[in-house]
Amino acid sequence: MKERLLTKDFFRNITLITLGSFLYALSVNAFTLPNDLSEGGLTGFSLILFYLTDIPPSYTIFTLNIIILGIGYKFLDKQTLYYTLIANAIISVLLLVVTPWTFVPENQILAPIGAGIFMGSGIGLIMLGRGTTAGSDIIAKLMHKYLGVSIPAGLLLIDVCIVVPSAFIIGAENAFLTLINLYISNKVIDFFLEGLNPKKSFFIVSEKYNEIASEIEKQIGRGITILNGKGYFTQEDKQILYIIISRREVLQIKRIVEAIDDNAFMTISHVQEVAGEGFTYLSPETQAERITDAEDAWIEEQNS
Repeated sequence: MKERLLTKDFFRNITLITLGSFLYALSVNAFTLPNDLSEGGLTGFSLILFYLTDIPPSYTIFTLNIIILGIGYKFLDKQTLYYTLIANAIISVLLLVVTPWTFVPENQILAPIGAGIFMGSGIGLIMLGRGTTAGSDIIAKLMHKYLGVSIPAGLLLIDVCIVVPSAFIIGAENAFLTLINLYISNKVIDFFLEGLNPKKSFFIVSEKYNEIASEIEKQIGRGITILNGKGYFTQEDKQILYIIISRREVLQIKRIVEAIDDNAFMTISHVQEVAGEGFTYLSPETQAERITDAEDAWIEEQNS
C-alpha cells in the first residue's frame, strides 16, 4: 500500500511539475522575449545574456541552476532536490520546444500581465509538485547563512540586482513593465500556495518539538518562540512552538512537521500585520521590543 501511495504521489508531482514547467516556458517564450521584457532571479540574468549574446535562455538557465544546486544542495532535502533537478531539465527542454507561440499586444500592459500570470502559475505548480526552480531561492538561503540577510530580503535584493541593470539593455519603460510582471507573478505564486492572506502564524504541539524547531530553523531560517503549556486532561507539561511565516512557507512548514511527527497538533491562523526581523526593515532594538510586546500580550490573553 505504501509503495502504491508513493507511486501515486510521484506521478502527481511529476504531472504538476511538467504542467508548471510548460507554463513557465510559455511565459518566457510567448510573453517575455517577444516584448523585450525581463524577469527576476536567474531567469532574468539568462534573458539579459540572451539580449546581449543571443545564447538561448534554456542553456544558461540549466547550466547556472546545476552549478547553484551543486553549491547549495544541502539546503534541500533529497526528495526536493530530485524534483528540482527534474523541473530544471523539463524547463530547459520546453524552452527550446515552446518557441512558435508569441503574443505581442497593441496594449503594452497586457504583456507583463500575461507573463506574470503564466510565470506565477508555473512556479506555483512546480512548488506544489514538491520541486523548486532553484536559482534565487538557494542563493537567498546562502545569503541568509553567511551574510545574515533574511530570505525575503535576499530574494528582493537579487531581483533588484537583475532588473535595475536590465534597464540599460531593454530600456527604462520595459524595465518598469518587468516590475509589474514580477509583482503579478509573486501574487499568483502566493495564491497557488496559500490563497490571498498576507501572513500566517503556526502553533505546533509535539513531543518532538526540538527536532521540528531545529529543522524549521535549518530549512527556513525563521525565528521560533517556545511557549510553556499544560494539557488540561492529562495535566502534563507541554512545549508549544509559535512561528510567524510568509504564505510561501506554509506548505514547507507543514511538510517538515508531518515528516517528523505525524501526531503533531497544528493550528494555522491568519495574521493581519507583522513587524520584525524577516518581515520589515526595522532596527534590531525596535524588532525585539515589538516581539516581546506581542508575546507578553499573547500570554496575558491566554491567562485571562
